[in-house]
Amino acid sequence: MNTSRKHTTGSAATTLIGGIVIILGFLYLLVSLATSGFHSDFDEMTKEAVSSRIKPTGNIVLGDGVPAGQRSGELVFNKVCIQCHAEDSTVANSPKLNHPDQWGPRIAKGYDTLLDHAINGFMNDTMPARGGRSDLTDDEVARAVAYMANSAGANFTAPAIVEEGEEGAEGEEAAAEGEAPAAEEAAPQE
Repeated sequence: MNTSRKHTTGSAATTLIGGIVIILGFLYLLVSLATSGFHSDFDEMTKEAVSSRIKPTGNIVLGDGVPAGQRSGELVFNKVCIQCHAEDSTVANSPKLNHPDQWGPRIAKGYDTLLDHAINGFMNDTMPARGGRSDLTDDEVARAVAYMANSAGANFTAPAIVEEGEEGAEGEEAAAEGEAPAAEEAAPQE
């Protein structure tokens, strides 16, 4: 008995129907892809909606993330000054933290002299101005100088850290106080 004839006849019909289904499926996907952009929702395409979808997920913060003028003396020391003034530093002629014998002669010259050397540099740039960090404010350098000198026995007072909102609030209060008497003087007296 020869059964191969049965299989070849059924096989051709199956192949033909399968090919047609594949072609129709491909055409359906092609038409769906071609027409998918025509029914966009207007609210999803506004500038605000688009910018919220493409905005970065994080922000890049350069430096230590603390606003300028807000760094404490210890933070400035640990980020900048520690390179030369650490207890185990090998940089010559730089007084080390917690070494009163090295800081004593410098403390005797006074806080203003130490601060001037730290801000403007000293000994032909052996001590670079602001420790080599031009982004440090005078108050931040002053806090770092007080922190290092106080670790060796000095009793210097570091400038207070003023929060960003406090300066504006103090200025507004002073302006309001200054305007109040002027307003009273300008009022007609009965």
